Amino acid sequence: MDILLFTRSGDTLATRPVVEALVRRGARPWVLASDRYPGPVRVNWSTDQKTLHLPGQGTLDLTGLSAVWMRRSSVGAGLPEALPPDVRRAAAQEAREVLMGALLDTPALWVDPPAVAARAKQKALQLKLARDAGLEVPRTLETNDPDAARAFAASCPGGVIAKMYNDLRIAGGTVYTNLLGPADLAALDQLVACPMVFQEAVPKAMELRVVVVGQQVFAAELDTQAIAGAEVDWRRQGAASVADWKPHRLPGPVARGFLALHDALHTNYGSADVILTPDGRYVLLENNVVGESFWLYEMHPIPDALADLLTGQAPARVPPADMR
Repeated sequence: MDILLFTRSGDTLATRPVVEALVRRGARPWVLASDRYPGPVRVNWSTDQKTLHLPGQGTLDLTGLSAVWMRRSSVGAGLPEALPPDVRRAAAQEAREVLMGALLDTPALWVDPPAVAARAKQKALQLKLARDAGLEVPRTLETNDPDAARAFAASCPGGVIAKMYNDLRIAGGTVYTNLLGPADLAALDQLVACPMVFQEAVPKAMELRVVVVGQQVFAAELDTQAIAGAEVDWRRQGAASVADWKPHRLPGPVARGFLALHDALHTNYGSADVILTPDGRYVLLENNVVGESFWLYEMHPIPDALADLLTGQAPARVPPADMR
């Protein structure tokens, strides 16, 4: 049984335990370092033959591919820097089209299919479906209208936070989630050029990472209010706080709500950010379609759950045919 892990070079913390779990189940894992394509990694697709050559591993016959774990994509990252920027962008785009076309022309189970992941990434949709599933979410505004953002902030007596859709890295560093003050609200005029997500600040007793793999739900907690610099966005102290995470047992209705959310999104994997309030409410901030969970592997059998899903030993959600 051939299983493809679609990732990038150096992603061993997340992928190696899954590779080992797959081997224990008798599967053959293939690791695609997508930043090496186009280049040493080579794709051949025709009406007669479909192969993927992975240096050091061999040549994979895609017609027999059983499953794909779509984790990270860096297609084109290894193209020569000397190429003109427009040529480099065009080559990377062409490479993505050819690779994805070849992989989609297989019988493989995807965790998760690109079309499903793209839909599930939409925060407005996932928050709406979360409410439908019985989960609590904060009041949220997505806008590029400075006046609307200021009016929303004025309606949030406990404060308002601002964040981006993507894990954005610019010259000054990562754009983290921030609690807005009066000076920030006064300086929102440039919002017209780039929308942001605004959410009413939620009081925190704990912050949770809730990971869904197929029909299993895993949760861990972090006391972010006891860690200097992590109070608003724990990622600011992510590496330093790894040892502070602890297992958390979700109430049954909350766990079932997450499964219902994934049923509605047609996704088999997700890593959600959740706040446990001082009065015991669980509030979903967002669900990350390919969010990280590797630092939780020692407390939860996430690699085994993924391996069971990819090898067909655990039930998987099958998306509609038009989202395959």
